[in-house]
Parts: sequence; C-alpha cells; structure tokens
Amino acid sequence: MTIRPSEAFVLFYKNNTGPVFRALLAGTLNRAAAEDAAAEAFARAFAGWHTVANHPNPRAWVLRVAWNYYQSSWRTWEGRWVADPSAAPTPPATEPWVDPDLVTAIRRLPPGQREVLVLVALGELTPTETAEVLGKAASTVRGQLSRARVALRQALGEAPSPEGHDD
Repeated sequence: MTIRPSEAFVLFYKNNTGPVFRALLAGTLNRAAAEDAAAEAFARAFAGWHTVANHPNPRAWVLRVAWNYYQSSWRTWEGRWVADPSAAPTPPATEPWVDPDLVTAIRRLPPGQREVLVLVALGELTPTETAEVLGKAASTVRGQLSRARVALRQALGEAPSPEGHDD
C-alpha cells in the first residue's frame, strides 16, 4: 500500500513535532518564539514536502529552517525587544520536564555551545547531523558539545566524566 504525500507529512509531523519544539524551546527560552518558529518551519516543509521528503534528514531540515527563522527575527518578551535569548528573563517552568537549574545553566552557555547542545540533546540529532544543519565542521560541533556538557556538569555540581570522556 502506498502512502499519499499528505499522509506521509502528517506522520512526519506527528513523529517530529515534539523533538523540534523541545529543541527550539531550549534554544530560544521563549515558548511563543519556539511555537512560531516550529509552525513556520513545518508549514514550509509541508509546502515543499515533495523536496523535503527526499532530504537525507527531514527533521534536520525543519530544525535548520526553524532556527534560521528564529534568528532572523527579533522577538518581544514582556514588552522588550530581545535579540539574545540569554538576555531574556527566565521563563516560568510551565513544562513538567523543565528543571529551572538546568535552564539557567543552558542559558549561560555561549550561543554556539547552547545551539549544538539543544540540537543534539533535544532535537535528537547526531553531532554529524547537527554539523550539517549548522554549516559547521563535525569536529567543531563535537568540541562545542563536549565543552557544553562539561559546563553543564560544573554548573549543576556533577562530577566530570572519567578520563575526560563525555559519554
């Protein structure tokens, strides 16, 4: 049985909307901005589904479009213009999976490390896929990911991994 393109997109959306939204929420630290960017990216994916469906990693494509959309727009939060999510006030922990200490630690990461961490940890991409999404070398992404994980462990008071290994 063949699946129609619209049915294939619905299945793709159902399977990927959670990881995409969580990555955007962690990266933007702004629920409205994450929802807006995710909606825009999925709308663009639907409009070009015949192309996106054949992409080696459609979820990575959606994450990149969403991240670009977010970064190209300035978002308001509590009546202020905020270009850098780390400058925004801490949002309330309305999601059951949100740990306020973790959010604070993620916000304090340099933008490149934060971006890589959320795409790998919440966007469920591999470091190689993340490198492709961000247009960076895979070695750069692995280095940023390692530094981000070390910084989070230190910020949260956890012991470093044995022999300096991340995982």
